[in-house]
Amino acid sequence: MLRRIWTYLGIALFGILAMSFLDGAGSANADDNQDLSTIQYRLSFRQADTHRVDIELSVPSNGKAEIELMMPVWTPGSYLVREYARQVEQVSAVNGATNKVLEVNKKDKNHWLVVCDGAGEVLVRYTLYCREMSVRTNWVERDFAFLTGAATFLTRSDMLDHPHIVRIDALPNWPNIATSLQATNPRDPWTRTAKNFDQLVDSPILLGTIDIQTFEVGGAKHHLATLGGESFWDTVAAAKDVAKIVEVEQSFWKETPYQEYWFLNLATESGGGLEHDDSCVLMTGRWTQRQKSKYTDWLALVSHEFFHTWNVRRLRPKVLKQYDYNNEQYFQELWVAEGVTSYYDDLFVARTGLCKPKDYLERISKNIATVQNAPGRLAQSLTDSSFDSWIKYYRPDENANNSRVSYYLKGALVGMLLDVEIRSRTDDANSLDDVMRSLWQSHRETGYTNEDVRNAVLSVSGHSHEEWLNRLLQSTEELDYAKLLEWYGLEWKKRDSDKDASSEKSIFGNVYVGLDLKPELGKAMVDKVTRDSPASHAGFNSGDELISFDGFRVSAENWTERLNLYRPNDVCKCLIARRGKIVELSLKLAMQHENTWTLVRVAKPTEEQEKHWRNWLAIPEPEKKTETTISD
Repeated sequence: MLRRIWTYLGIALFGILAMSFLDGAGSANADDNQDLSTIQYRLSFRQADTHRVDIELSVPSNGKAEIELMMPVWTPGSYLVREYARQVEQVSAVNGATNKVLEVNKKDKNHWLVVCDGAGEVLVRYTLYCREMSVRTNWVERDFAFLTGAATFLTRSDMLDHPHIVRIDALPNWPNIATSLQATNPRDPWTRTAKNFDQLVDSPILLGTIDIQTFEVGGAKHHLATLGGESFWDTVAAAKDVAKIVEVEQSFWKETPYQEYWFLNLATESGGGLEHDDSCVLMTGRWTQRQKSKYTDWLALVSHEFFHTWNVRRLRPKVLKQYDYNNEQYFQELWVAEGVTSYYDDLFVARTGLCKPKDYLERISKNIATVQNAPGRLAQSLTDSSFDSWIKYYRPDENANNSRVSYYLKGALVGMLLDVEIRSRTDDANSLDDVMRSLWQSHRETGYTNEDVRNAVLSVSGHSHEEWLNRLLQSTEELDYAKLLEWYGLEWKKRDSDKDASSEKSIFGNVYVGLDLKPELGKAMVDKVTRDSPASHAGFNSGDELISFDGFRVSAENWTERLNLYRPNDVCKCLIARRGKIVELSLKLAMQHENTWTLVRVAKPTEEQEKHWRNWLAIPEPEKKTETTISD
């Protein structure tokens, strides 16, 4: 307790004194040897209980009368303007030598102008509110803190390429730090250095009680840093599984472009992942490892974000070679950056043996069904989905399923179809693996375009596939899975209604209306209406309240059960309330389409199909049985 009191007293003094950030470093006016090329920060968490971090930023003026400060509006890897500056509070500045208050004027939503008034060193102080639990934002509480660079740090607009140093005053109950930022002094883990602002943005920081498992693969050191797992996570076993994924992906790329890598694993009952050069952030639940399917999802997330170490972080679409932290950067290659990565994430988990081939097919089938059952696949092409990510993907609404297609899921399916197309053209001599490695060798310095991808496909397969690729990427034509089925010996499995015991079945068969209801204060509210569905044709709108169906009350909870008591082609009168007005609609029920998007192996694959299958999933050949002779 005494230690905590003294700690908080020391932190409080920080707000009064102009403190140095490095041993022996002072203001420019007090010390002519001050480094005029370095941006320095000090982070204090005395307000952690109210989800705030206090930041002091030391900026050299370099003799300028006025300096401009900037904060990013988005973070690389998540293509949405998130307006991080909305969480900034109480920006002020003083002369670092005299503590004289300096004038600060906000220029626009994410820029500030500071009048230097002769100061050599400007100390800028601001408070940041941090209570959004996601991989791309900040969270601070008394037990731990997670900071995303873009959402945390102001910097001088014209010094992005200069070193940035961060000093952290951690709370007494935060014994660990996990970040890819390098320690300035090995004996001082709380001071970290970034070579430039890009690296600072690219290096999230986790503080608290962290279980850190370290392992080496391919001559590089790796850390699985888990927070919140408690006794529910066997982090030793998880680290061994992660090591298998690391090994297979290093082998895939044939080059390891880092010396040390951090997996920041936050078991905070949230979800998502975000890639960085030498680290990634994973958010999951406490009990994830104890549930087979969810743990496989987590392993696939590890695989996905780690694959980005090459594809996206270093091998980038050309538009992203230089980040513009103030504006959107539009490009059409997200189907490669995210879609192809999504194809490989599950595939690598299967190739490591952490997911059985049968389970892998189930995961593919789920992705196929999601895309094929979304009307938006017929409304938006894959390249348009990539281009419009800034305004659509991260802003889903009730019409999203009707108007958009996921560049993650459809991109993964296109990657899979492109892979089998190349394999079949070259009799398994080459594959999409070779295309990605070719792009890595030729475009990691310059960035790539869709045209560069086409040229790499031509080089690897001997065929341009231009017309075929244009249909997949630029049109809304249905995907053709025929070659996939033929090459690997697969077929579609039809649903067996008799074996589905999830609910009692109607003697009439399942009906379809294309209407989702959600409960709201005891009301049955229309949530989503599927394009060109019976509900759409009847005139239902999202936001309607369904009062009665065929003359009887209905609830969101019993809606599906009630529907299955009717026949396809039945016409039912429905009463709805639309903004308080009672409206009668006539709804004609349809037959539920059979879901045939489940892949299984054929009963008797040919020898060639079996060879292709094993080659695809890296399944070792079965050991041949040898006859033994027993002699007297």
